[in-house]
Amino acid sequence: MMLFKPSFSQGDVSFILKAEFAYNQEQYNDAWLFIDSVKEANFYSDNIKGKILLKQNKIDKALTQFHKSNKDKEHYSDFDIVMAYAQKKNYDSLTIYLKRHLSSNYKEMSNVIESNASLNDYRASEYWSKLNLKDFYTKEDEAIERAIFYKNKKEISLALDILDDLLINNKSFAEAYYYRAKFIILLNNDYKYAIDDLKKAIKIDKTNPDYLFLIAEFYLHERKYKKALDFYKKANISDPYYLDNYERLAEANYRMNEYEEAIRNINLFLNVNYRNVDALKLAGQIYYDKGDYKKSIAYLTQATYINCRRIDVLVARGKSYLENDEYQRAGMDFNIALDLDSKNGELWYLKGLAFMYQDKMKQACKYFTKASYLNYYKAEEYLLKECQ
Repeated sequence: MMLFKPSFSQGDVSFILKAEFAYNQEQYNDAWLFIDSVKEANFYSDNIKGKILLKQNKIDKALTQFHKSNKDKEHYSDFDIVMAYAQKKNYDSLTIYLKRHLSSNYKEMSNVIESNASLNDYRASEYWSKLNLKDFYTKEDEAIERAIFYKNKKEISLALDILDDLLINNKSFAEAYYYRAKFIILLNNDYKYAIDDLKKAIKIDKTNPDYLFLIAEFYLHERKYKKALDFYKKANISDPYYLDNYERLAEANYRMNEYEEAIRNINLFLNVNYRNVDALKLAGQIYYDKGDYKKSIAYLTQATYINCRRIDVLVARGKSYLENDEYQRAGMDFNIALDLDSKNGELWYLKGLAFMYQDKMKQACKYFTKASYLNYYKAEEYLLKECQ
């Protein structure tokens, strides 16, 4: 994620999100239709247009879009221009833009440059032999890369040692705090320590969306929903084109009982990624808490079409069926869930409720007893009141 200053309408944001999602799914014709619908083009939409054209082997047209993107935001599309010139085998121009890219804030890590398959022929040329890549990377850059290398090898302690040493020598290096926060969670789930590191990173770089998004994620995990929502909003202001943030915003809105905002954000997400089961489940939960059980059922049913073995989705839909007085359908969902997990006391309890609401107390008491045997405490109340 890079830092953006949003200038688009909400409609343009939606088209951009759809275009980028389709591009990542290699649906280039659909991606073009979406991005071509944007009314106020800027560096981001021009960059996506260029990437689509490059995939379609329309190299000169792609370069035109990348240069337009760079005119709006300097250096933003330098590396894409490098990729285009690599396809043309124009190594003079490639070298110029690779040097520009490596001198900018957008530069890729050195291992990305050294392993990019599109640059294989270039790296075999004399141009590469004259380019000293190390000239463009600081000791801090190299330390970050080493830390990521060891993290990818699952040697987390060694990665953290590198970052600790780096921060001893440079306490104002925000990126090191960011990666240390990410890695400490992998080592021991120390969210307090990780959040403290991210606070330091944000103090140095207040608008970096990566830092803002990650601290929001950690606050959400710690159930500090107000703080999570605040940072998700800040992340969204810095980068309105990061799709996953809309799902997370909706989650934080939901936790703060801001149902209308939650619905707006989750629907924006689902309008792009409509097969995401977690997002469909969240939409179902939001409508359940609002008391709109029919809409809750509709979203959760869509989720079951995609994955019929998600117990949490079956339970959520079953609860909505109960509230909507559709007891037999609720019982069917709980039966399917029990086929997947027969040791789940809550499921036996819920199945008992479905029978109790149909005045079938003999069966209901049997299932409450089973739930109680599996230490699901809520069943005890019904056993005492209804099953004596």
